Amino acid sequence: MTGPEIPFLGGLDVEAVAAVRARMVPVSVAGGSTLFAQGEAGDALYTLVSGAIGISADATMGSPRRIARLRPPESFGEMALLSPAPRSATATALRDSCLLRLTRADFEEVVEHHPRMLLYFARLLAERMRATQMGEAVRHASRSVAVLAVTEGLDAAAFGQALASAFDDTMTGTTGCLTCWPDGADEAWFHDYENRHARTIFVAHEVGCPWCRLCLRHADHVLLLAEPGRPPRPGAAAWLGSLRSDWIRMDLAVPQTADAILPRALHPDVAALPAALRIPVRAGNADDLRRLARLASGTARGLVLGGGGARGLAHLGVLQALDEAGCAPDFVGGTSMGAVVAASLAMGWSIERIRARTLDFFVGHNPLNDYTLPYHALTRGAKVDAGLAAWFGGARIEDLWLPFLCVSSNLTTGSAMVHRSGDLPGALRASIAIPGLLPPVCTEEGVLVDGGMMNNLPADVMAGLERGPVLAIDVGSDRAFGDMPARSWRGRMIRRMLGVPDAMPGIAPLLLRAATVSGDAQSMMAVGHAAALLKPPLAGIDLRAWSSFEAIAEIGYRHTREAIAEGRLRAWTEGVGLRRT
Repeated sequence: MTGPEIPFLGGLDVEAVAAVRARMVPVSVAGGSTLFAQGEAGDALYTLVSGAIGISADATMGSPRRIARLRPPESFGEMALLSPAPRSATATALRDSCLLRLTRADFEEVVEHHPRMLLYFARLLAERMRATQMGEAVRHASRSVAVLAVTEGLDAAAFGQALASAFDDTMTGTTGCLTCWPDGADEAWFHDYENRHARTIFVAHEVGCPWCRLCLRHADHVLLLAEPGRPPRPGAAAWLGSLRSDWIRMDLAVPQTADAILPRALHPDVAALPAALRIPVRAGNADDLRRLARLASGTARGLVLGGGGARGLAHLGVLQALDEAGCAPDFVGGTSMGAVVAASLAMGWSIERIRARTLDFFVGHNPLNDYTLPYHALTRGAKVDAGLAAWFGGARIEDLWLPFLCVSSNLTTGSAMVHRSGDLPGALRASIAIPGLLPPVCTEEGVLVDGGMMNNLPADVMAGLERGPVLAIDVGSDRAFGDMPARSWRGRMIRRMLGVPDAMPGIAPLLLRAATVSGDAQSMMAVGHAAALLKPPLAGIDLRAWSSFEAIAEIGYRHTREAIAEGRLRAWTEGVGLRRT
């Protein structure tokens, strides 16, 4: 039987298939339109021939909850064939779509001649409901990308062609690139073109023109191309603001000079556009374009580094092993000590430079020895402030080479605070502000302290960006205080005078452990959100053992090398759809 593919008919006999196909009516729906709304009476099943459909349900608070993103040739609305109950969800055309519609009346007519179809559809519906209940939350998985220059002075067509090559370098299949409306092309032509390519890039040149509107109606993902410092094109902000959707995500791709030390900042009006990420791309840098392709397609590699005091030096060994294996992350984040190391990576520094800076700051110049009267904390925090300013001064989170986030704990609201924009040294200062050891950071949002108190390994936050698999490095959950350090004769004498047992830890290590402890529950949370979890064996390492940096880094290095050799990182290193090398 010829005609569009309809998978749900695969289990029926030839006569029943022919009877159903004869009653399915073609329907065209413009992108952005609602096919049916939650609560409406259900009266038909639909099969998607071309385009994309989003299924969502009303949430008790905030925006609707996304349930599924459907692609051809999926079917939906089966319940309406068996029951006139109200629709349980809303179906929205995410782009111009063509469908086949089967009404309940036509279905019942087919059942009269083929009664076994009723049992068949009942089983089909039961399987669909079971899969829905067990399924994970819907994820962005872009197959069509629209590129739109929102500032003057950019060659969007050349950028689109280069991006298509980057997609083909990193992922399986070929990428099509359309820079203008082909003569005589209709929806069927575009559907055929997209079917012949693994991905399609639509390049728009003028904001709001007919071709631009078509590009955005066909896009799963939108890349706004913006020259640093230049204002947006007239009307761009208002037009793009009206297109915001929970289903179609926008990013800002920002061209940079080949020799830029840090990405140049955007014009404030461009920075205010509804974009999820800013992704800098240096001229002639193929690695930057490939990273952009992975971030846009949801196949990027994320790395999240946990806090743990001196144990965080193991992150240096982890980075070294990943670098040697050619597994550089595309987006990074962390908490406390892990946030500092991750930020260094986001700055675009080499592993050698990160290692040298980290050792100089934490080992060569102890930043936690400017003691004061313990009114706010045991230390003034001045050495930490000065060190972070010298290390990261002038950098902003949104203008780094890699997308970055870190976590602090907001004592005012009683919740974890995620830093994704703003002054980088300030965010890091909050993330490492161990209560009682460093003064808190007071902001308009609240009083901020070390992120380890509420989320020492924010794999859930990183996974929530929906940019690809996340590798989590846990250096904080191993037991502490198992082996007490040797006491000097003076220390033992003071303890005896105060009546303190030799085994009792001092106030500084107690505060450090309290702020960075990561229990079994949090480790399990990381496992649930991360594609892979590494936990270097650090149980015998004191949280202030900064002088043991070489041994600690070596533990992280060996543990990561072993995990790579044993294939335990394959889900992270190989990613869905990535080209195997």
